[in-house]
Amino acid sequence: MIFYMNGYLWRVEFVSPDSDLLVDRTGTLTVATTDPTTYRIYLSNALEGEFLIRVLVHELGHSVMVSYSLLDDIHRMVYPNHWIEAEEWVCNFIANYGLQIFTTAYSILGYEAIDILPNELERLIV
Repeated sequence: MIFYMNGYLWRVEFVSPDSDLLVDRTGTLTVATTDPTTYRIYLSNALEGEFLIRVLVHELGHSVMVSYSLLDDIHRMVYPNHWIEAEEWVCNFIANYGLQIFTTAYSILGYEAIDILPNELERLIV
């Protein structure tokens, strides 16, 4: 699967749960990783359902940070020893609360939300 983010071509690949591609920057085997140098998101092929969606949204958060050069902003605002933790917090915030935020905006603004929310999210909510 491929998608574009701010002109960058990203690929999403499902891999074995024990793949080395799922080892994160801290050396921990995880369920998903994002590689900013190859523009790839790796997801364990054992993921499914709501957890798969939340993990994918989390990793898309990383792709947004890379594609829009937002990591420099995070790095400017927090001490270097907290960079990874801050990046992960932002991505968890998006994955855990993003849909609720946009769903609520849609419920308040109705069809006017089309002017505010990205078209892709609008199709998801409707």
